[in-house]
Amino acid sequence: MKKAAVLILIAIFLVGATLGALSAEKKVVVGNKNFTEQYIMGQLMKQILEEHGFKVKLKSDLTSMTLRAPFEKGSIDISAEYTGTAWMTHLGYPYNPAIGHEALYAVVKAVDKTENNLIWLDPIWNHNTYALAVWPEFAEEHGLETMSDLAELYRSKDGKVDTFIDLEYSQRPDGLPALEDTYNFEIADSGLKTGAPGASVNALAHHQTDVGMVFATDSPIAEHDWVVLRDNKRFYPPYDLTPIVRAKVLDQYPEIKDILNKLVASFPGGGKGWSPEYMTECQKVWSALNGKVDIDKMDADEAAEEYLKEKGLID
Repeated sequence: MKKAAVLILIAIFLVGATLGALSAEKKVVVGNKNFTEQYIMGQLMKQILEEHGFKVKLKSDLTSMTLRAPFEKGSIDISAEYTGTAWMTHLGYPYNPAIGHEALYAVVKAVDKTENNLIWLDPIWNHNTYALAVWPEFAEEHGLETMSDLAELYRSKDGKVDTFIDLEYSQRPDGLPALEDTYNFEIADSGLKTGAPGASVNALAHHQTDVGMVFATDSPIAEHDWVVLRDNKRFYPPYDLTPIVRAKVLDQYPEIKDILNKLVASFPGGGKGWSPEYMTECQKVWSALNGKVDIDKMDADEAAEEYLKEKGLID
């Protein structure tokens, strides 16, 4: 009887110890969107958190809206968002062209904390804005340098200029409909194609469209020497990539703030004030990172791991 009692006590102790260890395990869910830069950023956050003892589940390949909804509801703990997207698309505020990068970051940070208990950490000043791009010969033929120039071309051809954009961009409040209103043009239905992220870049690269939607940090821009039409009316807000954490998760694991801010600090100007020099250098770093995936055909996890090791952030 005594031996049986001892064995029972030992079993209870072992079960309790195991449950205690499991409950002490640090678990978080990281989410990322469905294009190259976001695939890499999701891996960067996942791997640096794992280096510090977290068990990370990665939910990848989400649109802006399918990422944001579960993030606000609590099934995703950490993501990285762009300031302009948050301000106009998620928070629903109009953009004031007079506002700068630091000011927009500050107001987004304040509003999202107050309204949604989402904590914005330090920003990466890469301004990965939407843009429309063309091949150099097309730009030269039609005298294109700015969005106003392109708008005039659309008007002169009744909108019949082959144009390829992301499907999401065709519906966003900071997307094509508002751009058409701002620059007073309309693309004819017969000239407009939409597709998944990256399809417009591929179409432009293969001369399957005259105008293609790009992101400022897309590596093919430099590879092909495309002309990115300058947003001379400042329609687009700043789009600076920033890690965001649910307040409840940050209360539970306050060390996440320092871990992810160290990641941010590895980029030019990370943790410092915005400057055009930091932005340009940061865009170059991200263009090179994206190129490892889009051009060199590395997997996003491999590109992220290589970057983190080069910066001494993981072993």
